Amino acid sequence: MKILYLTKGDHVDYQNDCVLIGLKELFGTDVVDYNKQHHNYDTYDAESAKKLYGKGMSITRVLTDLSVDRTDITGKIKNKYFDYIVYGSIWRCNDHINEILKYYPPNKIIAIDGEDETNIHSVFDLGITYFKRELIYSHERLFPISFAIPTSKVNFNKNKIKDFSYITPFDTKTYIYNNEKDYYNDYNEARFGVTVKKAGWDCMRHYEILANGCIPHFYEIEKCPNLTMVNFPKKLCLEVNNLLQKNPPVDVYNEYKEKFELHVLKNNTTKQLANYIINTIKNEKKY
Repeated sequence: MKILYLTKGDHVDYQNDCVLIGLKELFGTDVVDYNKQHHNYDTYDAESAKKLYGKGMSITRVLTDLSVDRTDITGKIKNKYFDYIVYGSIWRCNDHINEILKYYPPNKIIAIDGEDETNIHSVFDLGITYFKRELIYSHERLFPISFAIPTSKVNFNKNKIKDFSYITPFDTKTYIYNNEKDYYNDYNEARFGVTVKKAGWDCMRHYEILANGCIPHFYEIEKCPNLTMVNFPKKLCLEVNNLLQKNPPVDVYNEYKEKFELHVLKNNTTKQLANYIINTIKNEKKY
C-alpha cells in the first residue's frame, strides 16, 4: 500500500509519530513521509534526540533510515500514485488539502488529530475520514485513535523485584531519569506503575508502563469517556484498581499480568495501531 504521509516533520508529536512508525512497520518505503520526520530515524543524532520533547524517549531513532523517494510529490498526487493521503497532525499541517481533493476522493484522505483538546478541525467538513485522539463525539466519519508503543520497545520482564515503580506523576521529584534505559528499567522491575490523566486522557506514559510488563495503576480511569482510548485496557485497569484496595499487589499482578501482555500485543503497539487504522478505513468500522 502506497501512502503519502504529510507532516511538518520538525518536532516530536506522539500521535503523529506513532502512526508513522506503525505504517512504516507495515509498508516500509511505500510510506513516504513528507516532510521527512528525521527524529524518528536511526540516523538522527542521539545527543540531539535527548533535547527533544520527552527527552527523545520511546519514539525517536526507532526506524531504519531506508532510501525513500520524496521527489515530485505534486506530480505523484496528480497521477494518483498513492493509495491514501494521510495528514499525520491535522492541526499542525493541513497544507494543500483542497488541491489534493481535486485528485483524491474524500475517503482516500485521512486526518489524524492527536491534540489534547476535544475540538474537531474544520477540514472534517470536507468529507474526509478523521481519527480523533480525545474523542467525545459520535459520527460516521469520526474514529477514535490512541498513542501506542513502538513494537521494538516491548520487553515483558517476568522477574519483578518491587510492587510499584519509583517514578510517579504525583511527585515530580521522582522524575529523575534522563535516559530511556534507566526510565524503562524502573517500570521493568515493578509490578505496577502509577499513571493519571494529563492534559488529555491519553498519555505516552501509559504505554511505556505496559511495554515493560508493568500494569498501570490508573487513577480515576472510570471517568475516561467511552470514545477515548478505546483500544487501551481500561476495563482491566479498573478491575486492578478495585482489587488493589483489598489484595496484596503481588497476587493481583500474578492474576493479571498475562491478560495485560496479550492486550498490549493485540492492541497497543505501533504496528497494531497502523493495522487498526487500515482495517478501519477498509471496513468503515463504526463506533
